[in-house]
Amino acid sequence: MNKPKALITAAYNEQALNSLKEKFDITYMNWMERGRAFTEEELLELVGDKSLIILETDDFKLRVVEAAKELKVVGCCRGLRGDDNTMDVKALTDRGIPILFAPGRNLNAVAEFTLLMTLAAMKKVRASTKWLYEDQWQSWLDFYLTFRTSELAGKKVGLLGFGNIGKRVAKLFQAFGAEICAYDPYISDSQIYDALNVQKADLKELLQTSDIVSLHMNVSEDNKGFFNAEYFDLMKPNAFLINSARAVLVNHDDLYDALVKGKIAGAALDVFHQEPANTQNEPLLSLDNVFATPHMGGTTNEVIDNHSLLINEGLMDLIQGKKPRFVLNPEVLKEGGKYLD
Repeated sequence: MNKPKALITAAYNEQALNSLKEKFDITYMNWMERGRAFTEEELLELVGDKSLIILETDDFKLRVVEAAKELKVVGCCRGLRGDDNTMDVKALTDRGIPILFAPGRNLNAVAEFTLLMTLAAMKKVRASTKWLYEDQWQSWLDFYLTFRTSELAGKKVGLLGFGNIGKRVAKLFQAFGAEICAYDPYISDSQIYDALNVQKADLKELLQTSDIVSLHMNVSEDNKGFFNAEYFDLMKPNAFLINSARAVLVNHDDLYDALVKGKIAGAALDVFHQEPANTQNEPLLSLDNVFATPHMGGTTNEVIDNHSLLINEGLMDLIQGKKPRFVLNPEVLKEGGKYLD
């Protein structure tokens, strides 16, 4: 009996890949090894006879969905948050095709990176390394006079968003002796905050009292650009804004103004409105009190392991007629129905 055919363009854990090979005839074309995502035209040539497609970065739009005549299941190795526009969910749902996804795959990676960003901003890493590389260290005491910084211990960290990443960030910061407060309009149960020794705060209180404000919110139509001049005016002049979530949450013109005028002390950014970002399209990159990185918070080897295991788990559930934990469109699932058998 011939195995169903599968196309995997995502980077995949070797053990997880070998496990799938027992059940599928797999074409594995890792986009990371190619150095770029697949174009629509390239996908059109590959998907026609595939029952299973697992992807990460490729655009899976209507033409590709229509060309995948044998498609039964899609696995997307991302969290598929509210601002995702790479997949035609409606077209797949209309065809009754379940979409497996991998929420939380980069939970720990982003939390660790948030800690790094915060420390780098507070310790003036960008300005001090630039100063060193430009041969400005003339006297051995210069650094002591020029780069007076603060410690994280004893500081108040305000988290906007208290989902899985926010909770992990709280634990990491607490290990450094920081006090944590959080605001999340979708989590009203005080016991959830109390269980992690986190103060439940309202938004205004958080902004006015926090030394560090870190964003961990999903994007919605209601919060695009919400963090604007009004919010910066509420923050302490020695406070830092950290954004490892999504650039669209923050008005970058207002952030630039706040940084230049000294309304806040600094910022750390891993995300930008235009990516790839550069000094021509992002003025914030010209400021010494901005620590910036190229959207790399989730780029760890462990993230690949995590999404591979999550997608495999969902596939095994579908094969056995069970409901997967993480399926984006559960309304398409057949009661007791088995997929890919």
